[in-house]
Amino acid sequence: MGLRLQVDLETNRGPTNKLFVRIDSWKVNMTLGEVKFTTTSWLDKSYGEKFLRKYAADKLKPAVGLVGGKVIYYPKPSSEGKEIVIDNLYVAPMIVEKEVEEDITEKQTVNKEVPYVSFDENGDEVTLYRTVEVTEDIVTGTKTELKSVIDYTIVDRLQEFSYDYLVKQLSKVFPKSKIKKI
Repeated sequence: MGLRLQVDLETNRGPTNKLFVRIDSWKVNMTLGEVKFTTTSWLDKSYGEKFLRKYAADKLKPAVGLVGGKVIYYPKPSSEGKEIVIDNLYVAPMIVEKEVEEDITEKQTVNKEVPYVSFDENGDEVTLYRTVEVTEDIVTGTKTELKSVIDYTIVDRLQEFSYDYLVKQLSKVFPKSKIKKI
């Protein structure tokens, strides 16, 4: 899987209008609630596929068609190009906005029976009770609030989540209609 950018680009490997961007590695940090992933960019999909090994015993092949991060983007055929940097490291937060129901608490003073051990006239242990005033947080109601919540289920759909995030980041520079998942 990868993304094809169907835009006119000038790269360090020559011109292309079908740049292929693939995610090559992931790192999930559950404690921080983030996914880090790295990408590589290729002149087209065929170069990216040729680089991958089929068998574990295969030797690494030369990275023919691997494109550097700096490219020149031509939004229109007649326009002057502008230099763009396509990052190869992305950090995606595993956060979603959710409505969360929380308790409304209030400090109240309440009387509680507290047990204590004493001795009777024969010297035997007996449990007695005394009343003590204690301040406690008492739930008086609930409220619904919109909060940022870490979504750990993202790990189960890591590839889909990562490519969606990558499309979102690339569409800040390139038209979304020109970015295709392939």
